[in-house]
Amino acid sequence: MFGFMNGGMNGGMNGGMNGGMNGGMNGGMNGGMNGGMNGGMAAGPQAGPGGTAPGVLPFDGALGVSEIDALVVPVGASFPKSSWTPDLRAQLVLGEFGATGWRQINEDETLPGERWQHVSGFTLAPPSLEIPGNLEAELALLMERSQFQRNGARMAEIAHQADNAIDYWTNLLSLTPANKPATMALMISGFAIGQMVGMYFKDFFHRARPAHYLPTLMTVLPTPAHPAFPSNHALQNELVGLLALRCLPDSLKASYEDAITTLAYRIGENREIAGVHFTQDSDAGRQIARWLDREFLGKLDTVQSLVAEAREEWQVNGKVMLRNLPYAAPVFPSEAAVANLPRTPESMVVI
Repeated sequence: MFGFMNGGMNGGMNGGMNGGMNGGMNGGMNGGMNGGMNGGMAAGPQAGPGGTAPGVLPFDGALGVSEIDALVVPVGASFPKSSWTPDLRAQLVLGEFGATGWRQINEDETLPGERWQHVSGFTLAPPSLEIPGNLEAELALLMERSQFQRNGARMAEIAHQADNAIDYWTNLLSLTPANKPATMALMISGFAIGQMVGMYFKDFFHRARPAHYLPTLMTVLPTPAHPAFPSNHALQNELVGLLALRCLPDSLKASYEDAITTLAYRIGENREIAGVHFTQDSDAGRQIARWLDREFLGKLDTVQSLVAEAREEWQVNGKVMLRNLPYAAPVFPSEAAVANLPRTPESMVVI
């Protein structure tokens, strides 16, 4: 009881003091800066040698047009594709994808909350968590992961990937909007399409989160405010990986393919370690991504155009050579160490 009282008093005092100090400092700084800038702009530029009229913005007016003898302008100019902002160009892909028939269901085989089937035959029918054995197996695996896989390095990934998973892709592939704008546009398209599709299926299945079944699981992130199935992190990042592979020339696919597929899988898996997703959520997200890439994205004109541009961005000189890197070889534990490791359910074995 004493600890709670001290905690409450200290928390209140510290919170009040910090809040007051931060609020005062931020308010003063912002007020001073805004006042100074506004006052300077309004009063500073007075008429005089080299000066401008009061209230004129820095980019106002024309650059000495009256001094040019002959004004020559280009004919038939168009906005260069390379000057598009990648996230806005991705909206063109999202718009074309939205006009496809990705939501056309087979009504005879579709049952809300339990089974979804596309007219093409693609089906989602997750194992029911109302069956005790299914739920217990899923929860047991999450509890095991919370005990053995929540280490420092993984926790840092989980926290950053909650809202910034794209940073791992730009780091892996050395991407910037300047050096590979078409590739960046495709990456962002994968996130945008995955977000929209994932929310559609979440609304269809309205599955509860792990914490709704087992509050003592103690997630390392706040439980998201939308249903669990499917995992959007698994769906989006699997889709981004598939789009990245479309961009790469064959000479680079051999070098990047394993890293791309591993990163996509790991980001989805981290959500399970965090305790916010079941394995069936992640598995479904990956299945949806592969279906979307196979049946729809590869056929979109906007995607085909971006892929063609992206491949030009990735042109490199050289040739592929298989090299043995002994320092990169995995270190295998002894048989005795393996015998003492916690058992992993067969359903999670990755081949």
